[in-house]
Amino acid sequence: MPCFNQSFNWIKQACLVCVLVGFASIASAQQPLFDSHLHYGGEDVKAYSPKQVIEIFDRNQVEYALVSSTPNDGTEALYEYAPKRIIPFLGLYRTLIDKRYWMFDKSVIPRLEKALESGIYRGIGELHIFAKDRKSPVLKRVVDIAVERNLMLQVHGDAAILDEIFSQAPNVTILWAHLGTRPDPDFLRAVLKRHPNNLYIDTSVRDKQLLQTGTLAPEWKDLFIDYQDRFMIAVDTFSVNRWNTFDSVVADIHRWLNDLPPEVSKKLAYDNAYNLLIGSSETKK
Repeated sequence: MPCFNQSFNWIKQACLVCVLVGFASIASAQQPLFDSHLHYGGEDVKAYSPKQVIEIFDRNQVEYALVSSTPNDGTEALYEYAPKRIIPFLGLYRTLIDKRYWMFDKSVIPRLEKALESGIYRGIGELHIFAKDRKSPVLKRVVDIAVERNLMLQVHGDAAILDEIFSQAPNVTILWAHLGTRPDPDFLRAVLKRHPNNLYIDTSVRDKQLLQTGTLAPEWKDLFIDYQDRFMIAVDTFSVNRWNTFDSVVADIHRWLNDLPPEVSKKLAYDNAYNLLIGSSETKK
């Protein structure tokens, strides 16, 4: 009996090693990612140090990340820790309550201008705003500042907001969060046709929807192929739990990416964000 138990334990250990090696092989085979929508502020900073965040990135082959936070201290701490991997965007909110009312608060503008003096920020956002507030003078000035300083805007809003911003500033670049507020392939196709030059869209928090049938639906696949230069993957760590479940979210992202042709998958996973957020700045040097 002892010999049997020893043999059984050895087999279990060997199987465990095989499983771990298998997972490691899968992870190493996955393509690198450029996350175009993350947050690191408030409770996130308390739960995860910059070192731990970078360890999460390394484990998931996230080479670069666009990061904003409420307040901006978290973004700045992460950028200071890993300046070659973090693309900082300037948030307008002192607390999460500001998310609802910033477009009516004129003090946003001097605070924005003061924060931009650091010179580290590549864009402004995430901006939460919808059609009913599209004529906000504060939004108008924020857009003007983005144009003046050649900054991108990360927008969490409906298509009417995009129309308003582009009517004011046709050449500004917008990163539209979460496949918009109406994640429907036909609707998104129409918006992209309406704004053919400077509109990019991230897929954050929509992965379960993209995998609703277990695989990427044909209409989504066709959209991503037809507009393969305009979409980017993202996790969106909007809460501490998203950091806790980062690995599983990335696994979902890889699942639907794998349903696309390899060259298209690579663009959404990495190339589009790299070309927009890093390649363009390198060209200007």
